[in-house]
Amino acid sequence: MTAAVPVLGFGLLVTGWGGGTGAAVVAFALGAPLTVGLLAVTGMSARTVVPLCGSVAGRFGWAVLVFFLGTVGVAAGLAAYSADVDLGSAGTRVALTGVPYAVAAAFFVPGRWVRLGAGAAVAICVMYGGFLGPAQAREQQHAAEVARYREHPELLYVGAARRGCRFPVSWSGPPTSASTIAPSRRTRSGMWA
Repeated sequence: MTAAVPVLGFGLLVTGWGGGTGAAVVAFALGAPLTVGLLAVTGMSARTVVPLCGSVAGRFGWAVLVFFLGTVGVAAGLAAYSADVDLGSAGTRVALTGVPYAVAAAFFVPGRWVRLGAGAAVAICVMYGGFLGPAQAREQQHAAEVARYREHPELLYVGAARRGCRFPVSWSGPPTSASTIAPSRRTRSGMWA
């Protein structure tokens, strides 16, 4: 699945980009059964471990369930990644596409410890994608802002404006202390000028 899912995703991206949503739906309608068939063939080697893979119909049922649950896991990973969660390099992200399918397949193994390990893997992924990753992204964003302020010290916060001062909305040149803070005065009507 680590090899098949990125190929399927790339195919969906290319057909969707070139032909729109309709072409992407057609590509998915053709690619998903091929991927399920690949999983069913892989399930032949797991028939001694997974009782559901003992028959041809059971193997295809297992393949459909693993494909569906794994695809939900990949979609959740993509949602977490789009929220600025660091998942590593491109090679690591490609390798991680197979993990949800492996975890989904592990839930069908009758061993209690295998299922417990799969549940722990799901819990760790949810914890990282929901809590640790976004916190890490905020820290990285803060560090980038600090680096930007060190590079351009004129952007640093200098304090609150004095009472009676106003800030211009825009200026044409680089800001200076004379052009950014100008004293304002109260007119007879009570409005600030």
